[in-house]
Amino acid sequence: MGRVNTITPLSWAFSAAIFGSVFFIGALSLNYARLIDSDRIESINLYGQRTMSPERVKSLTEPYFGKSLMDLDLNAIQNSFLEYPLIRSAKATRHYPDELDIYLYDVLPVAYIAIQNIMTLDEKAILLPLPDKGMLYNLPIITGINVELLSSDIGQVISDETVQMLVDFLKKIRQQHQNIYLDISEVSYDRRGIKLISATHGTTVYLGNEEDALINSIILEKFVADDSDSGIISPYQYIDLRFDRQVIVKEREKR
Repeated sequence: MGRVNTITPLSWAFSAAIFGSVFFIGALSLNYARLIDSDRIESINLYGQRTMSPERVKSLTEPYFGKSLMDLDLNAIQNSFLEYPLIRSAKATRHYPDELDIYLYDVLPVAYIAIQNIMTLDEKAILLPLPDKGMLYNLPIITGINVELLSSDIGQVISDETVQMLVDFLKKIRQQHQNIYLDISEVSYDRRGIKLISATHGTTVYLGNEEDALINSIILEKFVADDSDSGIISPYQYIDLRFDRQVIVKEREKR
């Protein structure tokens, strides 16, 4: 006669635990397999990008479509964007289930300068290229510099003292007197000091040497505010602020 084994309650509980564990592991494996398959990148979100062409964006992002989010090397992605000189910082993050977010901070140049070609300078006088899309910015151009003596290496600081001084001046003007900064088409320095040319009316403005120029810029802004409702430099032939905090103007000759 065969043996009939009676399973004690404890054994039933143990069997249930084993069955539950097997079921849980199976479900976990199935969900993991689904996750692996569903985390393939279908969308890449690019934030803060103003300077790269669609072609450059495509070349930098296209390789990641269809890749697994979990397998991405985020540092490598960030570094690939930082190779473009006009990108100052980059941060890549996973956005589950199937998106990649890339946050960029690009350089906002302070001026143009002509060295072989038109290029840009940042606030530290580092030489940078134009954006892919060309001259996008409303920036003054630094003129009157002996360009033959300047290095044209991208990413290098322009060590010329006049360039350094003018960049520092423009940086402060942009911070403190933005309406004047936006109306400058050209800036130069000679024996008369810093000279601006208005983008709107072509008015020449003499601000004096670098020590007086910022103070005279305050006077210029007050003069502009009193003389013009538009907030831009008035349409005189020239405005001269070099003498004892006075504003000397010359009317344009009428034709």
